[in-house]
Amino acid sequence: MLKTTNHSSPLYSDKLVGLNDNFIFLSKLYNNNNFPRSLLVSGKKGIGKSTLILHFINYIFAKEKYNFKTNEIDVNSVVYRNIQNKIFQNLIFLKSDDIKKISIEDIRNLRKTIQKSTLNDLPRFIILDDIELFNTSSINALLKIIEEPIGNNYFILINNNQNKLIETIASRCLMINIYLKKNDRSKVIDYLIKKFNLETIIDYNNNNISPGLYLKYNLLSFENKISFDNDYLLNIQKIFNLYKKKKDSIYVNFLIFMTNDYFYRLTFTQKDNIEFINTARIKIIKIINNFAKYNLNVNSTFNEIQTKFTNV
Repeated sequence: MLKTTNHSSPLYSDKLVGLNDNFIFLSKLYNNNNFPRSLLVSGKKGIGKSTLILHFINYIFAKEKYNFKTNEIDVNSVVYRNIQNKIFQNLIFLKSDDIKKISIEDIRNLRKTIQKSTLNDLPRFIILDDIELFNTSSINALLKIIEEPIGNNYFILINNNQNKLIETIASRCLMINIYLKKNDRSKVIDYLIKKFNLETIIDYNNNNISPGLYLKYNLLSFENKISFDNDYLLNIQKIFNLYKKKKDSIYVNFLIFMTNDYFYRLTFTQKDNIEFINTARIKIIKIINNFAKYNLNVNSTFNEIQTKFTNV
């Protein structure tokens, strides 16, 4: 199995799979001079929204290096390499993995940056990922920039539907919703597994996990020796301890995924007890969310889950 985490980044996705129609739509908007100053792209996290946007950017600035028929980027393209190395002057990408790092000052500095033209006088695209997680102060500062477009700048806001989006943001943008059909989802994951020679730990056919989250959770499972055939309590105890140590929300989301997966599989062996199983699942997920929200103690939280679990 490939151990590097690079394959989970949209920056390295040189082929677009499953979202071809959306790519054509964006391309036509731009080529017909109808691309909005502010675009809001919404959809489930991990379905390929960032990959779609980055392919669109590569197409715009290196059309001669982009295969429109197969939706593939020439990895030898200067634009592609500069985007990978985060030195492409026509792209600003703010990804909110740690929302605390995106502050009001960051947004103010962004305004100062976009007041200056690019050296090549070509359009500049500002991509803001996880826009639904930005704090209120940052959102308000961002709105001022969007309402008063400066120069040749275009905003693309990515909403991963992890939290309720402030309505004033949506009202200022052209919004498109991105969906990935079940067959396309499996096709994308199959492609990623073959491309990166991944060891398949998560059974993606029996749940609705998105390709992006599949890559992340599969890697987490590999790195922490988690098998979904193993004891559920043992698995989540490992992840609880990892979250307490690293404070990364991906571990909380992984805990919820493992919980949903475990109880879903349990319904097949206890078909007469489905309602009770579902109630226990909901209670455990609430405990997990409260653990992260209120920074609760690992041992007491795990003991509470263990009590709910043993009653199933």
